[in-house]
Amino acid sequence: MQPAPSAYLGDHQVVVKTVWGGHVVVPAFNIDVALGVVRDRIIEPWTTRLVQELLRPGDVYLNAGANFGYYVALGGGIVGVNGRVYGVEPNPHIFPFLLKTVYWNGSPKQSRLYRRALSNTEGTTLSFQFDPQFLGNGKAEHQHYAGGAAAVPAVRFGTLPEALWNAENIDHLLDAEGLMVETKRLMVGFNAVTTTIDQILATENKVALIHLDIEGAEPFALAGAMNTIRRSPRIRLITEWSADEHFLQAPKPVKDLFLAFWNEMNGRGYSVRHVEPRLADNGSIFLSPPLSLEAMTGQAIHGDYVWVARENDPWG
Repeated sequence: MQPAPSAYLGDHQVVVKTVWGGHVVVPAFNIDVALGVVRDRIIEPWTTRLVQELLRPGDVYLNAGANFGYYVALGGGIVGVNGRVYGVEPNPHIFPFLLKTVYWNGSPKQSRLYRRALSNTEGTTLSFQFDPQFLGNGKAEHQHYAGGAAAVPAVRFGTLPEALWNAENIDHLLDAEGLMVETKRLMVGFNAVTTTIDQILATENKVALIHLDIEGAEPFALAGAMNTIRRSPRIRLITEWSADEHFLQAPKPVKDLFLAFWNEMNGRGYSVRHVEPRLADNGSIFLSPPLSLEAMTGQAIHGDYVWVARENDPWG
């Protein structure tokens, strides 16, 4: 008899066996990222496939914005006990799910988990807020850190249980006519200390993949990763990106960080491509042609982008 693909563990916890064979422990109260895992046993099939193509046994992989550990589990199963996966997640409400995922996945030996916020400096305490129903939208309250994303209508609660949808708080999601407003949020705050990728990976000389999904802080994290990139000749990068959110709406210091990163990566022979959100019938991914600086800063739509050295480009 085949084991069930998911099981409820109590206390808002569901363990899911993914289509690629690993296990993740997800918060049942979440309806964006976790919903896809519980319902489909996979999220972002195109990015999942990309990570599978880029990683090999023995590799070193850093995933930031690790959430409940989907990509940490995926990477841990690929790199094996001779490799290492670094998971970075600042949210203390979600970090326990990340810990449990690593153990359910059977990959604690190759996993290194940090409750930190990535930036280009160390030791700064930042304030964040997030809606537990929508884990993919957590933001730092410091506008210079989070970029220029527009604020959404929100009500702030002191604890996570208070912010879970229930009879006492549901009216905060309604307009004056009693109609649900999709963009309204019930938020919970937390603090996290910053660190850099260079600090986390200080002892690693051959990093294979850095993978960032950190809600607008990508330019800061990349600025704090340059020493790692310079000493890692095989390194590839996956970054969430949107020209509008990450660049056009960002203040000038954030734009300057990205332009400096672009200039160095271009000088190192790297190109960047958009990962299209679809798969071919045979499971292969679709990538755009290499993008120009003008495209990345003016037209790039929201999504994942992969950076690869032109001489080591498997799609070139």
